[in-house]
Amino acid sequence: LRAAGAVVVDARDPQEFAAGHLRGAVNVPADGRFAEQAGTVLDPADRLVVIAPEQREEEIVTRLARVGFDRAEGYLPAPEEAMEALADEVAPASRVTAARLRAALADERPPLVVDVRTCGERQANGFIDAALHLPLNELPARSGELPADRPLVLHCAGGQRSSIAASLLRRRGFQDVSDLLGGYAAWALTAPESATA
Repeated sequence: LRAAGAVVVDARDPQEFAAGHLRGAVNVPADGRFAEQAGTVLDPADRLVVIAPEQREEEIVTRLARVGFDRAEGYLPAPEEAMEALADEVAPASRVTAARLRAALADERPPLVVDVRTCGERQANGFIDAALHLPLNELPARSGELPADRPLVLHCAGGQRSSIAASLLRRRGFQDVSDLLGGYAAWALTAPESATA
């Protein structure tokens, strides 16, 4: 199914996903606003294969169907075993800490920080200086605006939506993509006041 173009929807927690996932998989965590976020980054015409947290495979397929994704063609009943068998196809996802991001932003060639939160979140909570604002719901249509030759670090409020966004960009061929561990909340807790607006 993957070879024929099916999209792997990995519904595990972002930390589990980051530890190792099938290349090209899109991480849409089951816990949280799963249906809404799946609808944001997936196309109802896509054929889907689901990787779910243990014993939640049928739940995830059902939740997808309820929002119009009725082309889920299967799921992996034992993802850990499947990933062992497909070890050459498994990769970790890069996640950076706020301290590491601050250091990288001081480099000669800093990464581009992409804020995938809503306008209201940015206004209410602040933002990272020089971050490009590209809300998650706009990312599928606007990903072509991002530079393919520059490191990208995506962030949201707490780290879930940025994992979704980063996985989508990797699927679309972006090579150097990370997300901010703990999101803007972690940045705000550790960054000096001058680094926020």
